Amino acid sequence: MANIKRIDKLRLFDMIKYPELYSGLADGLIDLPLPDKLKIKKILTIPLTREQLAENICYGQRLYLAREELNDFGIIIRLVGGYFYPEITGLKFNEANIFGIVINIVTCLAKDIYPVALHLVKLISELIANEQKVLYKEPTKLELAAGIEKLNAYSELNTLDFLSNVMRCTTDEVMLTPYNECLVRLMSAKEMNEYQERYFKLQMEESQLKTKKR
Repeated sequence: MANIKRIDKLRLFDMIKYPELYSGLADGLIDLPLPDKLKIKKILTIPLTREQLAENICYGQRLYLAREELNDFGIIIRLVGGYFYPEITGLKFNEANIFGIVINIVTCLAKDIYPVALHLVKLISELIANEQKVLYKEPTKLELAAGIEKLNAYSELNTLDFLSNVMRCTTDEVMLTPYNECLVRLMSAKEMNEYQERYFKLQMEESQLKTKKR
């Protein structure tokens, strides 16, 4: 039977290996203050705001970080590994290779990695909320009647296809494009669509007015 480690010595690996010893500890760990830095092979800089997160990720990271996990350990590995992978490895983001740095992630001190993971959860939630604010368009009655909600299951694929066509590159290249650049293109497309809808509506109203005057 393993001895219970002091909080300043406890690593994520210990909690994964001996869940019976540390059950219930996670609630206390996430309430700890955010550390200034996180060490995973090297000293890493933690993004403090949604804007800093957005500046430092590519579109592939945005998609990867937002996917659901079944348990706390999965969330920690996904969020910490997904965000810091380029900084840890010096390589471009590649979700298929994140497994290669898991051994480094689980050796982190639990008192550091838990609050960092929770912080990243909050930032990615704010990122998604901002996307809803700047990109969401209320469907029309006609669109609802036509079943537009059925397209929600393919929203990620459709967005990648759209960005690929607009940027004239492969979807793999889209995944490595800075997040903010992709967001600007999506916002531009939304504004253009809304302009076209307004213009078409005004044309229809003008045509109807001319018809009535005849």
